[in-house]
Amino acid sequence: MIWNSAYLDPHLNKVPKHIYSQIVNDEELPAEKSDAIYIAIIGGGPKGFYALDRFISKAIDQNIHKPINIHWFNHNREFASGPHFQPTLPSYLIMNDCIAEISCWEEPESSHYIPNRLKLIDWIHQNKSAESNPNPSDFCSRELMGLYLMDALHKTLSHKPNQIEVSLVNSNILDMDIHMDRVQLTSSKKTLPFQYESAIFCTGHSYSNMEEEDLLASDCNENILYLPQTYPVELLDEIPAQVDVAIKGIGLTFMDAVLHLTEGRGGIFYKQDHEYRYLPSGYEPIIYPFSRRNLPMLPRNAFWNGNKYELKIMNEDWLNLLKSRNEPLNFERDILPTYNLEAQLAFYSYTHATQELTSAEILEFIDTFDATKLFSISALIDPMTYSKVQMETNYHEFIVDLSIYSMKLSDQGELKSPMAAAIAAIREGFYLIAELFSHNGFDEESQESFEKYWQGFINHTAFGPPRDSIDKLFCLAKDGYVKFMFSEEPVIEVQPEALLLKNSYVEKEFNFLIDARIPKGNLKLKNNKLYERMRRKGYVQEIVNGNYSNGKIAVDREGKLIGNIQNGLIYLYGIPTDGTYLQNDSLSRETNNFSNTWCQPTLERIKNKSILESRPNYSLTFTNVNYTNLTPN
Repeated sequence: MIWNSAYLDPHLNKVPKHIYSQIVNDEELPAEKSDAIYIAIIGGGPKGFYALDRFISKAIDQNIHKPINIHWFNHNREFASGPHFQPTLPSYLIMNDCIAEISCWEEPESSHYIPNRLKLIDWIHQNKSAESNPNPSDFCSRELMGLYLMDALHKTLSHKPNQIEVSLVNSNILDMDIHMDRVQLTSSKKTLPFQYESAIFCTGHSYSNMEEEDLLASDCNENILYLPQTYPVELLDEIPAQVDVAIKGIGLTFMDAVLHLTEGRGGIFYKQDHEYRYLPSGYEPIIYPFSRRNLPMLPRNAFWNGNKYELKIMNEDWLNLLKSRNEPLNFERDILPTYNLEAQLAFYSYTHATQELTSAEILEFIDTFDATKLFSISALIDPMTYSKVQMETNYHEFIVDLSIYSMKLSDQGELKSPMAAAIAAIREGFYLIAELFSHNGFDEESQESFEKYWQGFINHTAFGPPRDSIDKLFCLAKDGYVKFMFSEEPVIEVQPEALLLKNSYVEKEFNFLIDARIPKGNLKLKNNKLYERMRRKGYVQEIVNGNYSNGKIAVDREGKLIGNIQNGLIYLYGIPTDGTYLQNDSLSRETNNFSNTWCQPTLERIKNKSILESRPNYSLTFTNVNYTNLTPN
C-alpha cells in the first residue's frame, strides 16, 4: 500500500498552519538582548530540524539555564519539510524508502523532552483514519512525509523549555562574516544585527545547474523553451500537450518529471493482471530522456532492519583490515574486486541454477566460469556490451526488453530475487565504502575516477525509486509515452528554430528541453551565492587531493568548516558536506550526523561564557584616602 494524507486524521491538516503562523521575517525579529546567547541554523529542511531538536535535547541534558535564542532561517515557509516534502506536493510523488525504514527521531534515549516520539510507521498507525493497518513494506507519499516532519516540529516547539526561544525566520541568507569568533549573517534585505555564538549550515539542495547557461540563454530563441530545473514541479506545466520534450538526466528527479507530465495531467494508472496499464488524458507530451549512461534506474525494493540483505564478504574484518592501513586507498585495486564478488555472490545465491549451492560453491563457480558470461557490476554498468547488442540497434526496444528481464529478476525482493539481492549488496557495500572514504580517503587518481564515474553508477543502481514508480515508467515506455532513443549521450546544438540533439547514431530536433538533474555543489561553477561569498573571504576552502580538486567544500571529521574561521563555530550538515563524506542525501539521523558534533562545542562555549559572566568583578577604588606611614622611623 502507498499511504498519503487522505488516509490520515484530518486534524493533521492544521499542523502546517500552526507552523506558518509562527514564521517571521528578518524585520520582525526582536531586538538583541544583552543577556541572551544567539545561535543560527541556516536551512529549513529535515536536516535543519534535526539540528534544532538535537540542540534543544542536549541543552536540557546539560542543564543550560541561560537564555538562548535560536534563529532558524529558511528561504520559504516549509520549515522541517523543506521543498521536497512539503504538504502541498501531489500524492503520486512517493518516498524512496518504505515506511519501516524512516524516522525523524534519533534512537530512543533514557529520557527526552518530547514524549511519544514515533517512527513513521507508528505515527501513521496512530493517526490513520483508514481501517487498514500500515505494514513495514508499505510506502508513502512525500506530502505525507512532510506532515510527519511538520508534526514533529510542532511537538518540538510545544515542549521546548522557556529559556530557549526559537524564531522561524523566512529569510534568504546570502553572506556571512566573523567578528571576534562570532558569526554575523546578511540576508537578501540587510545585515542582521545579531552576533551568533555558533552556526550550522543545513542548506540541502541549494545549487543550480549552470552547464547549459551560455548555450541556452533565455533570450536565445523564442521557439525554444528550456527549463533549467524541475522543482517546483509546477514549472513543468509550461510544456504543452502532445509535443516532443527532451529531458536531461534519468535519475530520481526525472521520475518526478515523468509522473507530473503524465499522471499529473490527468492520466490514470491502473492494475490489470498485476501489471500497470495507463489510460492517457491526451495532455501528455512524448518524453525523450538522455544522460551520460542513458539507462533508467533500477527499482529500490522494500527493506528495513531485520529484513534486508546481509553482506557475506565485505564484513567487519575486511573493513577493519583496510582501515588499519592508515593510508589512502585505491578504489579499483583495493575495493572493487571484493565489491564485485559480493554482488555476484548475491545474484547467484538466488538464481535458479545455483541457489542450492553453498556460498563457497558459488564462489568456486564464479572463479571457474567464463567471466564474459557472468553477471557482474560491469554488466550493470554497460548492459549493451554485456548483451552483445549493437549500438545502432533500436535502443528503445532494448531498454523495454531489459526492463522486463530486470523486473522479473527482482519482483520478490532482495531476500528472494537475484537482481534485487545484487542491488542490495551494492547498496550495503556502498555504506562500507563511504566509511573507508571518510576514514582513509582515496588516492588522487582513484578519487577522481570514483567521483566522476563509479559514485554516479552506484547511486544510479542501488538508490533508485521504489518499485511502484519504476513499474509506471516502464508501462509508459511500453506505451510509447517515454522513448529511449539515445544509446550514446547526445550533444546539444542550437539551431535557428530548434535544438538538435545528436550522437553517432541518431539525431532529433526539439523545441522543449528540461534539465531534470539535481545540481551538485561546485565552487568552480559558483552555483551557490552564499558559499561563493564565503569562499572569497577565505571561510570556505575547496577539497584538494594532489592535483585533483573537485569543487566541494572542505570540512573536518566533525563537519566543521576548514577555512580561515579562527575559533568560530561554523559547521555544515547534510548535502553541503558532500565531497568529504558520501551519502549525505539521506533522511537518516545516523549517517554523518554533524548536528551532534556541532552541539557539543556550542554548548561548551555557552557554559564557559556563563562561568565567566558569573565570576565576581572585583575592583579597588582609592578616593579621599588618608595615607598613614606605617614604616617605623
